[in-house]
Amino acid sequence: MTTCRIVQAVLLVAALAAPAAAQTAPAAVPVVNLDGTTTSVSLEGLTRHVVTATQGGAQVAFEGVLVGDVLAKAGVVMGAKLHGPGSMARYVFATARDGYTVAYSLAELDPSISDSNILIADRRDGKRLDEKAGPLQIVSPYEKRAGRWIRQLARVEVREAK
Repeated sequence: MTTCRIVQAVLLVAALAAPAAAQTAPAAVPVVNLDGTTTSVSLEGLTRHVVTATQGGAQVAFEGVLVGDVLAKAGVVMGAKLHGPGSMARYVFATARDGYTVAYSLAELDPSISDSNILIADRRDGKRLDEKAGPLQIVSPYEKRAGRWIRQLARVEVREAK
């Protein structure tokens, strides 16, 4: 095999391996805190959960991490420290890549206040989310409609209603 053929073979193997490596990279979501600081939070290392929800008339299993756990990892005030004037007027404003936005109260995402189990999912029925939904999607499993689900999650921001 000539040097040129060896280089071509190495480049071909690298090109074929690149998409697989990108698919296995841990997902992360940018979180903007009240003070304006942005933290990119990786889902890696957070406790994973599976919830079932009805989507298109069928029961579907989504796997991911609680939004509240991602917020806590970003330093958002939660739990026993979430008290005092204005604290229950805080909300999370989630934005998709296409500009679709949804608001969630911070209290409904705080596991010390609510058992809502709202996830940032990266898997559906055991498989990575497809391009249309992923790589990350917020799933609110106990709502009757999926209107507050966010496909292609781009970022979450913590805000306070004034």
